Amino acid sequence: MIEPPRIGISPVIASVTESWTFIDAWLAEHAPASLAELQLPASPEAISRAEERLGFPIPADLRESLLCHNGDGSSVGVLPCGPMYSTERIVEIRDMRMRIWDADDPDQQDDPWWGMLWVPFAGGDGDEHFIHAGPGLWHNHLGRAPHDDSAYFVGWPSLAAWLHGITQAMAHYDDRDWSGTAYRPMLRKDGTVDW
Repeated sequence: MIEPPRIGISPVIASVTESWTFIDAWLAEHAPASLAELQLPASPEAISRAEERLGFPIPADLRESLLCHNGDGSSVGVLPCGPMYSTERIVEIRDMRMRIWDADDPDQQDDPWWGMLWVPFAGGDGDEHFIHAGPGLWHNHLGRAPHDDSAYFVGWPSLAAWLHGITQAMAHYDDRDWSGTAYRPMLRKDGTVDW
């Protein structure tokens, strides 16, 4: 059987678990204080409880991430997104957003502040990073919802792609000519990483 010609090249993206394995090893070597901020894995039961409260499944990449680390305990975040949320915090932040959001407001239709199937995964001070859990063009895409402005998608097609980008930034952190992502880790004397 002859294989059809390939048009374009699909990007090779590590799984969420593979990316977290790399991130953990890199932090252990370069920023052990930041590694200590990452929480233990969430239990499958905790994820199921969160899904029950949300009313829909947590996106697969976020589920896999939570099974690696159930958020982080830092004040600014171990990764360049603010602190990553635990299963409990995901539900709390989404509940708060849903209470404030007015889906019937005509301004919300053209200039959204929050969406029904957006799942927050990181942030702080009311500025949330989210994954679109709904169907359609933006399924699994990452977005940002500031507390005082319209939400928008940030260009990452999935949490797996974003975490893979983080691993590449870490792998090339001391390569001044590398420009693979907008992120660049900076190592602090106290054993933490900043972005």
